[in-house]
This record gives sequence, structure tokens and C-alpha cells, in this order.
Amino acid sequence: MSAQRFIRCPHCGLPHEAELTVCPVQGKALSAPKPRRRPAPPPSEEDYSWAHSLAPWSRGEGERDLDPSSLHTFIGKIVEGKYRIEALIGRGGMGAVFRARNTRIDKAVALKVLYRGYDKGSESERRFLREARIAGNLGHPNIVEVFDLGHLDEGMPFQVMELLEGQSLAQRVHHEGPLTESDALDIADQVLGALEAAHERGIIHRDLKPENVFLTERRGETTAKLLDFGVSKSLTEQTMSMTMTGVVVGTPYYLSPEQARGDREYDHRIDIWAMGVLLYESLTGVLPFNADSYEKLLVKILKQRPVAPSRFQPRISPSVEEVILRALSPDAADRPASAQIMLEDLRDARRAARDAFRAFGSDTMSDPPRFPSADATTKTRAVSVSAMPGPEDPTEVSDSFVSDDLRVVLERGKKEP
Repeated sequence: MSAQRFIRCPHCGLPHEAELTVCPVQGKALSAPKPRRRPAPPPSEEDYSWAHSLAPWSRGEGERDLDPSSLHTFIGKIVEGKYRIEALIGRGGMGAVFRARNTRIDKAVALKVLYRGYDKGSESERRFLREARIAGNLGHPNIVEVFDLGHLDEGMPFQVMELLEGQSLAQRVHHEGPLTESDALDIADQVLGALEAAHERGIIHRDLKPENVFLTERRGETTAKLLDFGVSKSLTEQTMSMTMTGVVVGTPYYLSPEQARGDREYDHRIDIWAMGVLLYESLTGVLPFNADSYEKLLVKILKQRPVAPSRFQPRISPSVEEVILRALSPDAADRPASAQIMLEDLRDARRAARDAFRAFGSDTMSDPPRFPSADATTKTRAVSVSAMPGPEDPTEVSDSFVSDDLRVVLERGKKEP
């Protein structure tokens, strides 16, 4: 018998005959929603990646800038008698990062320099030095390590940081596409551990996004490093002295409803929201909220609920999707109460998904299947879940028949430890 062509349904996740135009399980048209992508990360020469965004925060009048074209003149200089600047790694809107070497111990380091608004005592300088002190004192393996700070002879402040090699999460998703569920959860586990360490010390990051998660590879394992505490806030601060009244702090796509409203009082759960956005984007390659203007984006964040990520990527398992959508609850009280709780929820979700996969004869989460909703009653011709094609990857497979009561597997996965 000739092989039958199937395509994976973007609604129920099961493969259907390629000729069908309507999902027989959910009765919806077999067309995926239009992806809502954000602009691509800037080119590498303009993005110093792991020592990333000295964000373009508000600056005081008359603060001095250095012409970026003169940054190359720093190469070869010795800073504070021990840091020899060897190369310009990259630059961003507010600062630059150089490869340097601590000549006293012959150790390669990164030297991050603020070159815009760098006057002593300026708002920009205070943020820059504050970031270094926060990161330097958290001491977590998934937070970039800061060893030293000071001022160049020209007056610009600098930080000495661990030198990382790799790429940001934003760059990986942009260049390689959405992550597998397994890879995304590995990274989320590390980032949530870093956030929990910061939250325990009373620090809210306030600018969690893929650009501020740097990925290094060593011996086949990926390590995630959380970067850029430049706009972080201490929960013990009685006033937001680092932020002008009414100014929204953070990157627009990742702002929580509290931030979008301009609330003066919020807590660490804005980072939980941003983690939900980050996971959503990592798994689908698109954003839960996007618009063609800042004002429209804020309205969407405040008024709309996100489309389920499985509409864009049917391979996302239901248990993981549930955690992501809970993190994106408009009411902070409905989100996971802490980074540690979200971390544990995702671990539980991963176990539930793995149990479901094994029930179907697969031990891998690299290509997790979707299952019909609990109210699905229509029998569907399908293929082995380990060989399911992607939503836009039709392939020819042999006919096989999957039990019409797949939801039993999901329920079993939820109940068993």
C-alpha cells in the first residue's frame, strides 16, 4: 500500500491527511496564526552580547560622551597597572567591551567601559557602578562574575568581568530558530536559579530578556549566564531613586502589566512575567505581544491574553505550556510566587511530559508530541509520535492508528510521581 502524506496540525498537534483543510479534532482551519516576530538582534560588531546592553537610560544634561570611533585607541593601554587591553570585542548604545589580560596572573578578562554620559557622579555612572557591585556580590554560577571596577585615566568607569565565549540566547534563536523543549528547559532552569539568588538578596532584575542571557558551551554542555543588572531594583528601596517618576524601566516586549501601567509598587514577580515571555519566545521564535508602536504594545500587554504558544509550535507539551501561560497571568498573584516555584513547576512539567513520551515508546523530549484536548472525541489517523513531522514539514509515512483516548496518558503522567 502506498504511503499516506500527513502534516502536523497546529491546533491539536496530531498529524492529519495533507488534503484536509479543517482539523477533525477541534474543527479549526488548518492554518497557523501569523508569527509576530520582533526585530532581529543587532549585528555582532554592534552588539557586545554577553556584556550586553548598557540600556539607553535617561541621562542628565551636559553628560560627556566619547566618540565611538576613538575606542580603538584604547588597545594596548595598561589600566591600573595590570589590565592590558588587547582587542575591542564590541560596542552598544552606551558602552563597549574589550578583551583584556590581567598581567599579574596572566588571566584573560573582559573590560566593560561606559563611554556615554560618563561624568563622575552622573546618573549613567551610578547605574554602571551599581550594576557591577550587584553582580559582583551575588556570587552565583549562572550570573556573570565581576572581579573589579574603577576609572580609566580619561575618566570613564570600567568593570572587569569574566570573559565568556559563545552567544546570547537572542542570537541563538535568531540564527538557529526555536529551541527544542529540552534545551529551553535546561536554560530556563539555570536562569531561574540565578533569579532566585538575586530575589533572595532583595534584587529584582527588571530587564530579563534573551539578549541578557549568554550561552557558553563546554564539553557538550550549555551554561547560561544572566547579565546586565544596570536597571535592577532593590526591594528594600523605599523610592525608585534610579528611575524618574513615570518612566517605564525595562525592554518593552518583556514589560509586565504592572510596569506597563507605570505602577510605582511592584515586586519580583515582574521577573517571573519576563521569564514567561523569554520561554515563549525561545520555544516559538515569536513574541506573545508585539505591535507597531510602543503605545499599542502597552495596550496589548494590559488588555490581551497571549495566544497559546502551541499554536506556533505544536511540539510544546501541554504541561510546559501551562506553566508559561501561568507566568504570563495579568494578575501577579496568579503567577508562580517565586523563581524557585516556577523552576520546580517546570521540572514537574518536564517529568509529566517525559512520562507521556515514554508511554508512547519514546525516551526523548527533543521533539515532544502534542496531544488532543481532554474533550476530544474524534478518532484521528496518526503516525508514531517519535516520527511526527513539523507543522510545515509534510512527509510520507506509513499508516498507523493511535488510541482515541490519548488523554488517559496525560492524566497518568500528572498523577504518577
